[in-house]
Amino acid sequence: MEYPTREAIRSLCTEQSFDRGVDYWNQGRIQGLNVDGGEISATVRGSHDYDVSIDVTDDTIRTHCSCPYDYAGDCKHIVAVLLAVDDRDTDAVSETDPESTEPLPATVDIESLVEQTTADDLREFLLDIIADDGDMRDRFVAFVGEDTGKTVYDYKQELDRLFDDAASRRGMVEHDMHIDFSQYVDLAETHRERGHVDPATDIYRAIAEAIRENMNRIDGGTGYYGREMEQAIEAYAETVTEHDLSHERKRPHIEYLCDAFLGADHGFASDSYDDALRTLCTADADLEYWLQLLDERISGISHDVVAVGDSPATETSGDDSSEYTSSDDPTVRSERTDDVLRASDFTDGPLTTEDFTGGALDIEHLAVGTLKLDYFVGDAFEELRIDEPTTVEQHTVDVEPTDSGTAETGISESLLTRRVLSTYIYLLEQLDSEDALTNLYDDIYLEHTRFCKQYAQRLIDDGEQDRAIEVLEDGIHTFRSPRALRWLAADCYKERDPEAYRKTLKRLFLDHTEWDAYDELKSTCSDQEWKSTYEEFEQHFERDDRKNLVKLYVHDDDLEKAFAELKDSEDLSLVREHRDSVATVDPVEYFERYRELLVPFAANDTGRRHYRDIADHLEEMQELVSEARFEEFVDFLKDKHSNRPAFLDELEKAGF
Repeated sequence: MEYPTREAIRSLCTEQSFDRGVDYWNQGRIQGLNVDGGEISATVRGSHDYDVSIDVTDDTIRTHCSCPYDYAGDCKHIVAVLLAVDDRDTDAVSETDPESTEPLPATVDIESLVEQTTADDLREFLLDIIADDGDMRDRFVAFVGEDTGKTVYDYKQELDRLFDDAASRRGMVEHDMHIDFSQYVDLAETHRERGHVDPATDIYRAIAEAIRENMNRIDGGTGYYGREMEQAIEAYAETVTEHDLSHERKRPHIEYLCDAFLGADHGFASDSYDDALRTLCTADADLEYWLQLLDERISGISHDVVAVGDSPATETSGDDSSEYTSSDDPTVRSERTDDVLRASDFTDGPLTTEDFTGGALDIEHLAVGTLKLDYFVGDAFEELRIDEPTTVEQHTVDVEPTDSGTAETGISESLLTRRVLSTYIYLLEQLDSEDALTNLYDDIYLEHTRFCKQYAQRLIDDGEQDRAIEVLEDGIHTFRSPRALRWLAADCYKERDPEAYRKTLKRLFLDHTEWDAYDELKSTCSDQEWKSTYEEFEQHFERDDRKNLVKLYVHDDDLEKAFAELKDSEDLSLVREHRDSVATVDPVEYFERYRELLVPFAANDTGRRHYRDIADHLEEMQELVSEARFEEFVDFLKDKHSNRPAFLDELEKAGF
C-alpha cells in the first residue's frame, strides 16, 4: 500500500495548516495511530482530542476530522496523522490484526516481588535507575532527606528550558500546548511529605516564577498556565502553614510573598499571592509584619485620581448630556445598539485585560453566569464595546519597583492601588483596628464602588444610617455604574423616605434594567401613578432601546405590542429570545419573520460554530409551522449552501 508522501500531503492543505501539522507531529500529539491497509485512524491531542479518519484506498484520499476547521484544504490534525504514517517505523505502528486474540498479562503483584528480592538485588536495581534517571535521583535524595544542592535559580533554569523546548519556530508556546510540570510538583511533594519546608517552597516558588516570567511567550489564553501558577503559589503557602513554623521562621516567606504580590504583572497572579499571604498569616504577629511590610513599600497613597474602570461620572467632559451622567432625567441615556454587549450590562465600569483570566471573564453576567470568550462571536454578541476606551491611567500611589514590576507590564497602577487597599482593609479587620479602618474607609470610599459599598454596609451595621446614606449618595453621583450602591440605598430609603425609595427604584430600572426594581416600583404606585410611569418608560425605550422595549412589553404580557416590535426588528437573537412567549400571537407570521432574518445570517459567515448556531435557530423555529413548511425551508438552506460540506454535516448531526 502506498501512502501520501510529504509533497503529496503538502498539496492537500494550506501552507499554514501544513506548518501547524508539522508542529503537531513533532510534538508527539498523535495518539492511537492505527493503519489497516488503506484505512487510517488516530486521535490528535489539541485544545480537545480530535478523531481523524483517512481512507487512501483507490486513487483518492478521503479525510475526516472532528475538529471545527472549515476552510481551504485539510486541517492540521489530518496533516499531522499523514506525516506520522509517512515517517512511521513499521515496528512502532500498530497494524490491525484481526487474528490476534492474545490477552494482556495479568497485573503483577509488586509488593510480593519486593519481598522476594534480596536487599543486594534491590540496591543494585535502585542504583541503576538513579544513574539513568535524574528526576528519580532527585526524588530519592529528597526522600532520604539530603540536600540536592539546587537553588530556586537552578530550578527556574530547568523550567525555562521546558518553555524553550515547547516553543514553536516563531518562539511562542501555542495556546493548546500544555507543558507538564509534574516532575517538579512530585519532587516538591516528596520534600513536603518529609517535612523539608525550604526545598519544597523553593521548587513551588520556581514553578510560579518561571510561569510568570514566560507568560508573554504563551500564545492566546493563559488558563492552563495560570492554574498551574496558582496551584504552585497555594502549595507554597500550605507547605509553610502545615508545618506549624514559628513567626520568626515565617517572616522570610511573608516577605517574599508580599514582594511578589506588589510586583505581580498579572492581576490573577497578584490575587494568588494575596490569597497565599492570607493562608500563611495565621497569627497577629504574622498580620502585623505583613502590614509593616506594606507600609515600608508603599510610600504614600493619594486618591485624587479615581481608578480606571470606575471613573466618576462628573469627569466626563463636563457635558450635562453625557451618556455617563447620573442625572435623574430619564431621557438622558447612552445610545444602545442591537447585538452589542456593553460592559455596563454585567459589570461596574469598563473592562480591562485584568478581567480576563483563563479564557473567561472573571465576573458574572446576570443572565448567563460566568462569561466565556466564546460569547463574543456569532449572532449573540458581535462585538464587545466598553463604556469608555480602557487606558492605563497613572495613579499617585508609589510602589517600589521589583524585578518584575508593573512598569514593563500590563497591570495598571490604579488596579494595583485597589488591590493594595483591599489588603489594608483585610489586615485592619483581622487585627480589629476599628478606628484605623474607619479612617481608611473615609479616605478611600470614592476610590471604587466596592469600597463605597463596604463602607456603607459597615455604617449600616453600626447603626449609622444617615452617614451610610451620605456615603451611598456620594458614590451614586461619582461612579458611572452604581447599581449595587443604588440597591443598598433603596434598602435604606424603604422605611425612611418613600419618595427617595421610588426615585431610586426608577433609576435602577432606567439605568440598569433591573426588573426587580421595576416590579417593586409598580407595587408601590397607585394605578394612576403607575400608568404615568409606564408611559414614561415606554417613551424612553422607544427612543433609546428597542430591545428593552420588547422586554418591557413581554414582562407586562403586552404580547401584541411585543410582536409588532419584533416584526420591525433586525435583531435575530431578539427574535429567538422571545419565541416562546411572543410567537403565540401568530406562529406562522413569526416563523416567516424568523426565516427572513436567518437567511442572510446563514450566508454571512462560515465555520462549524456558525453552522451550529444556525441549527440551534432551526430547532427554535421547528414547532412554529407545519412539518412540510419547515422541511421546505431546511431544503432551501441545504440547497443554497450545498458547497459547504461542514454546514450539511452540522445540520445532519442536529437531525435536519
